[in-house]
Amino acid sequence: MKKLFLPVAASFFMLSANAQTTAEIQKAEALVRQMTLEEKAGQMTQVTMALIAKGGWGNEDGALDAAAVKKAVLDYKVGSVLNTTAHALPLNTWHQVITQLQDEVKNTRLKIPVIYGLDAIHGQTYTLDATLFPQNIAMAATRNPGLTAAISKVTAAELRASGVRWNFAPVLDIGRQPLWSRFAETYGEDVFIGKTMGVAAITAYEQGGLKNPAAVASCMKHYLGYSASRTGKDRTPIYLPEIEMREYYLPQFRAAVKAGSSTIMINSSEINGTPVHASKYLLTDVLQKELGFGEVLSWLKRLVLLF
Repeated sequence: MKKLFLPVAASFFMLSANAQTTAEIQKAEALVRQMTLEEKAGQMTQVTMALIAKGGWGNEDGALDAAAVKKAVLDYKVGSVLNTTAHALPLNTWHQVITQLQDEVKNTRLKIPVIYGLDAIHGQTYTLDATLFPQNIAMAATRNPGLTAAISKVTAAELRASGVRWNFAPVLDIGRQPLWSRFAETYGEDVFIGKTMGVAAITAYEQGGLKNPAAVASCMKHYLGYSASRTGKDRTPIYLPEIEMREYYLPQFRAAVKAGSSTIMINSSEINGTPVHASKYLLTDVLQKELGFGEVLSWLKRLVLLF
């Protein structure tokens, strides 16, 4: 299985049961019971589009390599794909991409559809001519959660129109380190504003349940303290006392769980010397037991880099 993880974006995920019915959960559990170990590993693996596109990262038109798609979906049982290659793609190209992936799924044993995810954090920027909105820091300046909800609904609708049902948003990192290179993606330094705006976005993305034809699964990120880098450089070590963590960096995730966010993405850095991906305290004691959220999405290759 080692070969499986080396070339991929190695993100492992499960959807929360927040928005799922008992019947849907039972169906999913029945499928899991039928799976081989290889199929389970494949379903928990997400690859970047570059791995299956003609020409890899240099791909310009979004065309997929049929052999690479077959290898990923049929041979390695990959369950999810993310993002694009060089630039935004036309709407009809997205339809071709999604259709080609799902057509390959029909050749698999269990025929579980591939889930596609995009980082549409300020509009569906991956689709050509879709609506581009201001970054989160500008939305925070409006002090208007209703406006955040409105643009999130537009983003969700344009994602669904593209054939995509999973959005890696909202960013719930609190901007208290002015040197941090991704500061613009935050709702600023105020916990209340960050929490309020984040909940507004999640509610608008999810729209009361993923059966809604205009809804997408949201992904609260990056749990937690990702923006608190001591140097300001991205993905570098963080020192975070317990009191600071609970006062500034945990409340928005607690609120997001209560708001019904479907998924959560984990901080790719280390906190107090321990990689968050390997932190029993943060993932099991706090996230699972305290917040009641038990499934996670890892950052690109972070599980591979632990070894």
